[in-house]
Amino acid sequence: MVLRKRWSVVVSLTAALAAVTLAACLPRAAPPPLAPSGTVVAVAYVRDDARRPGVVADVPEGLKQRIAEVLSKRNLRAEVVPYADYAAYYAKVRDSQRRFEMMKALTPEAPLHLLVETRVSFFSQVGGRFSWDISVRTTAARADSPMAPTVVNQDYGAALQFDQQREDDAQLEVAQQIAGQVGSLFDSFLASPFLVPDTDGGSGTVPGLNAPAGPGIEPGKSTPPTTPAPYRGSWEPPAGDAVYFVMVDRFSNGDTKNDGAVDLKDAQAFHGGDLQGVIDRLDGLRQLGVRTVWLSPVFQMRTDTFYGYGAFHGYWVEDFGKVEPRFGDEALLKALAAELRRRDMRLVLDVVLNHVGPETRLSRERPDWFHGRGPIKDWDDPSELVMGDVHGLPDLAVEKEEVYAHLLAHSRRWVDVLKPAGFRLDAVKHMPTSFWARYNDDLRQHAGKDFLLLGEMLDGDPVLLSTTMKEGRFGTMFDFPLAFALVDVFCRERAPSHLGAILFNDRLYPAPGSLVTMVDNHDLPRVMSECGGDVERVKRALAVQLTARGVPALTYGTEEGLTGAKEPENRGDMRFTDHPLRSWIGGLLALRRGSEALQRGETMVLAAREDLFAYARVTADEAVVIAVNAGDSAEDVPLPDVLAGARLEPVALASPLAAADVGTVRVPAGDVALARLTPPEAGGFVTAAKLAGLRWRGKGTRRTVQLVVDDPSVRLVGSGPELGGWKPEHSLRPGPDGFALSLPVGAVFEYKLLRAGSQGKYDWEDGDNRLLFVDEGSGPLRQTLAWSRR
Repeated sequence: MVLRKRWSVVVSLTAALAAVTLAACLPRAAPPPLAPSGTVVAVAYVRDDARRPGVVADVPEGLKQRIAEVLSKRNLRAEVVPYADYAAYYAKVRDSQRRFEMMKALTPEAPLHLLVETRVSFFSQVGGRFSWDISVRTTAARADSPMAPTVVNQDYGAALQFDQQREDDAQLEVAQQIAGQVGSLFDSFLASPFLVPDTDGGSGTVPGLNAPAGPGIEPGKSTPPTTPAPYRGSWEPPAGDAVYFVMVDRFSNGDTKNDGAVDLKDAQAFHGGDLQGVIDRLDGLRQLGVRTVWLSPVFQMRTDTFYGYGAFHGYWVEDFGKVEPRFGDEALLKALAAELRRRDMRLVLDVVLNHVGPETRLSRERPDWFHGRGPIKDWDDPSELVMGDVHGLPDLAVEKEEVYAHLLAHSRRWVDVLKPAGFRLDAVKHMPTSFWARYNDDLRQHAGKDFLLLGEMLDGDPVLLSTTMKEGRFGTMFDFPLAFALVDVFCRERAPSHLGAILFNDRLYPAPGSLVTMVDNHDLPRVMSECGGDVERVKRALAVQLTARGVPALTYGTEEGLTGAKEPENRGDMRFTDHPLRSWIGGLLALRRGSEALQRGETMVLAAREDLFAYARVTADEAVVIAVNAGDSAEDVPLPDVLAGARLEPVALASPLAAADVGTVRVPAGDVALARLTPPEAGGFVTAAKLAGLRWRGKGTRRTVQLVVDDPSVRLVGSGPELGGWKPEHSLRPGPDGFALSLPVGAVFEYKLLRAGSQGKYDWEDGDNRLLFVDEGSGPLRQTLAWSRR
């Protein structure tokens, strides 16, 4: 019987016998639904010892063969997961949902999954026969279904002839019945509209697995797309990469002959930095650990101040096709690109496509190329945001074909001339997403799929950022949400668990490992200023940034402790000294380059509470634990079973780890701890890494969460789409028992309570955000909430 509202199936022996009796009175049953020929079902088998907890065994091959035959009749091809891949984990974990989750992690490419669990016990000896009880639980699900797996429980009896016959013989005796249980499960599972999305596949096809064939299209083949396929992020970060932003005028003066008017005492004036100065400092950057140099715009620009604001930054471009003479010329820019390649380093150009400099020649000669609507007044108006002048800068009408052709032609030319690794794309939110999708596709086609198209969208909303990344077809984006979180936690004393809530939004991005992380940039206050000049706070922020997933980016001068709370002070002159942050950053980047886990590891949350957040980055052969403790006493972070037996060693840069119990990482009070874990044998963390990846993408086991409130007027909103994405209009309303949710295990959310007021306004509760960490557990996670007032 399919329990459609619960999305699970529980069959009792009585119900099964009743179904058999009813079937005898009915016409011949219809043939089972058929999947496309050869559809793979990943199958895992385990027998739990009925008397000894933690003892497991494989099932007999004869049972596997019977089940494979039944699946084959439905066009399903059983691919058995090697027993050795999961035996140790299943011995420790008896919960079927967690076992099923592990199997999915081991076989992520399979469209369907089946777990068969048996438990066999001797019952009695009657009339010369030996009676055995066999309990069977079968669990199945589609890989892409958000619904809970379908579960069938069934008990069987086997009468064996000989005393020496044991568990395997009992299972083989009822193998055909168990196979029938699997067949019935898949008949219900594949045919149920509640479990599989509907299609118009027609009679005899499986909804969601078959697609209707159009004229000239073979069944099972895709129809030609009428629009570009969804872009999932093609840019793969180079191993050990670290990006370093150079504001050319403020970095290093390598040739005083091209200075022009320079005034080092005027923060809005030019200070003489140039391309030769960058070339002169490349060896030092490489020694620091930098592998990619991102230059501020180097194209010919307006050089006069505008209403008291300086032009030195380069974002007031006048001619996209020429190099700014104050910085050098095209030959020198080509020389810089060549010098970078010689050092196995890469060049990223900063490209401004949204606007030109104020009162530049192009805006005078081609006024029809601009929107001409004047400065943006309402920054919440989507139309003004993309059609208005940003801070009075003439806004290009990129929807016009000749404007688009002009920008694309210059972009292609610089690709051909310099062979850069990519472009940093300015002012993403001020241009239509449709423009970006077209431009990025056209440029990628010209430059190659590995060309970096890095979008700058200064916004802290992960939902908006991830949507723009996908719809604009960017290679990656700057991770502003994480940047803001790092400053909040380490400079403003926000709870460390806030980092977990931000990082859990990784599941929204097509490629979170390619996001470019930072603690500040040239548009934001310097992290040293945000942290009040406290070098130790900055060190802790950098320790988390430079070990987090993604590609780390540094603003020039971070290694020198440059300060500046606003423009132009945050764009001060570079210094070259032996500041303590230089060796700290260099050490962290070296650690990252030498660690596969820090470069490619999956994220596994270990602990999340008010004053503590700890997670591991895991690969098959290594894990690195990153733990942040904001409390007044040391904390021990226990390691999960999947990391059991690991050898733990502290990372030299971090605080020394005090003695702790085996299987835990101790985090000093008010500090960040880094620890490397190595498995007892090569590849020993492969299961942990796969499980971590499944959960971090929100595709693992889910747990019921019950948030109880006694006030029906209260609503709830928080991080992540499940909780409304911090948008009050999408807030959750309580049911009779409060807020009933089904959330992924391992998830970290923040949320608050609110009430709807008059005229579309909302009344928010006082206090800090609430924390919800969905840890493992056999029952519902329950919290009782009361409205917070100071």
